[in-house]
Amino acid sequence: MTDAIAMPTPHPLHDLSDAALDWQVLLHSGRASAAEQARYRRWCQLSPAHAAAAAEAEALWLDLGQTVTAQHLVAAAVPQRRRHWSRALAASLLLALVGYGGWQQAPALLADYHTGTGQRQTVTLADGSRVTLNSASAFSVSYSGEQRRVSLKAGEALFEPAEDARPFVVDSGAEQVQGSGAVFSVRRTGSGTAVVVTRGQAQLGEQVLQRNPNAEALTAWQRGKLIFNGRPLREVIAELERYQHGRIVMSDGQLGALQVSGVFDLNDPEGLLRTLEQRYALKVTYLPWLAVLH
Repeated sequence: MTDAIAMPTPHPLHDLSDAALDWQVLLHSGRASAAEQARYRRWCQLSPAHAAAAAEAEALWLDLGQTVTAQHLVAAAVPQRRRHWSRALAASLLLALVGYGGWQQAPALLADYHTGTGQRQTVTLADGSRVTLNSASAFSVSYSGEQRRVSLKAGEALFEPAEDARPFVVDSGAEQVQGSGAVFSVRRTGSGTAVVVTRGQAQLGEQVLQRNPNAEALTAWQRGKLIFNGRPLREVIAELERYQHGRIVMSDGQLGALQVSGVFDLNDPEGLLRTLEQRYALKVTYLPWLAVLH
């Protein structure tokens, strides 16, 4: 009798590419057993499509640290940054400790639904619409006979409106997103509103938004992952900070340009830093409420 092939629990929106990425997260977590590695090999052999998805996911993972830009920056930065990182650390400590206060508490305290740092939550509204909240996010609901309106107070959420004759509108600060027949995420940022349409089309003000070709990667947080493809390290660190308490700072400004590619598990945020240490010849110093890359 053939053994059943066990793998990470699938999400309804998973396709083979997502499943292959799940396997990469497991296999590079340091916790994969020999039996799980064997099951992955059998999973790859289920069909040509499985094999192609596995090859693509493996290639993405192997890109981590292999770009010419990354190798050049690491080689150039390592000697100097390790001699002088303590001075930069002193300045970084001051900025981090003065500036760090967590996300604003007021929106969460006043909202109908909210998540803390590192938490995710899916809520089903009265009409059957689903809202998945990302880390440190909050929203309130205001339905009427004419429209369904929710207000995103902080952070990010993925909206899956149920079929209904009433418009589905998301308020995000001074901007509004309408997407009754769409699935889309909305994120409040310091500079405005970021919208990613994963199905159908939505409207941001007067602008009609179609499905984003990178939607699966940009909304991978709902599946417990962060996916980066050639993203500068400064952006990777800023994204990671959304999912854990404390600050992450770099002792050397040159490090911020390092290009990072990979798939990382949100349930193990420190694992991302461990991977960066291994692949980029970085070192991480951990202090209370602070991690310093140098």
